[in-house]
Amino acid sequence: MEQKMRKKLLELLSRNGFMSGEKIAEQLGVSRTAVWKQINTLKEMGYKITSVKNKGYHLESRPDIPYPEEVCPKLNTKIIGKNLYYFKTLSSTNLYAKELINKGAEEGTVVVADTQTKGKGRKNREWFSPSGGLWFSVILYPEKLQPNKSMLLTMAASIAVVEAIKTVTETESKIKWPNDVLINNKKVCGILTELDAELDKINHAIIGIGINVNNELKKDLKEKATTLRNEVGTKVPRVKLLKTILKHLDENYAELLKGKNDVVRKKWIQYSKIVGKKITVKDENTVIKGVVEKVDEEGYLILQTKEGKKTRILSGDIEYTV
Repeated sequence: MEQKMRKKLLELLSRNGFMSGEKIAEQLGVSRTAVWKQINTLKEMGYKITSVKNKGYHLESRPDIPYPEEVCPKLNTKIIGKNLYYFKTLSSTNLYAKELINKGAEEGTVVVADTQTKGKGRKNREWFSPSGGLWFSVILYPEKLQPNKSMLLTMAASIAVVEAIKTVTETESKIKWPNDVLINNKKVCGILTELDAELDKINHAIIGIGINVNNELKKDLKEKATTLRNEVGTKVPRVKLLKTILKHLDENYAELLKGKNDVVRKKWIQYSKIVGKKITVKDENTVIKGVVEKVDEEGYLILQTKEGKKTRILSGDIEYTV
């Protein structure tokens, strides 16, 4: 209820220069005391609001923090981002998303945290998630998508990240199979898609996305990872970036729901530039080298080894070889 009031209050302040507490109270149908309380809450959240006697309140600036009040208005998506939960700290946005699913969360619900204490990547690897990055999860119920094609969800998300980075920062990035986004061969984003599925149906999917935006990196990560701020040379607006990712993900997900899997797959191939590349795949105790012949309909790599054998790569860490 209070969040809805803050949203309406911000809409009023955005449309007007100065607005009196009396007029705001009248428009919102609440008391002037309630308005004063919400104004103070917004100030604590980082909104710069000035008050002048006989003139009222004026919104001078908004914080670059992915609050629902900042992300959801004018998002204009069909499914993704209608509901958004923001937290200063969470153990993991994916874990919280699971809790929301158990409570009946709507499809497209987004969970964002400024920091994660137990963020994780593939194979339960730790994902360093300090303040200043974008750490979020999206809840989906893709019942029309067969479980064997769930890789397409990760593809849809990685495409959205690449397109959003280009739109917001004018910087080119590249997808690295299966779930990373790179800039200048350094990791800037990782994606973890977790499923609850049966043989012929996906009950739910949680797409966890972690992007190094304006955050600091640990020393031991700097050789293989980067941040958007480092690459662009200036702070990157996180709210704008998140909104743009959600819009692109919404569009890509709509293609999957319409059965247009090839649209997503071909875009992914374009942004990964992996077909025709020599790679080494390491998965537990197995090492396979070869040339990527194609990406199949389910999103897996078809690798041709120098012995002429074709191998379907379902998982593993890849390295490009000369």
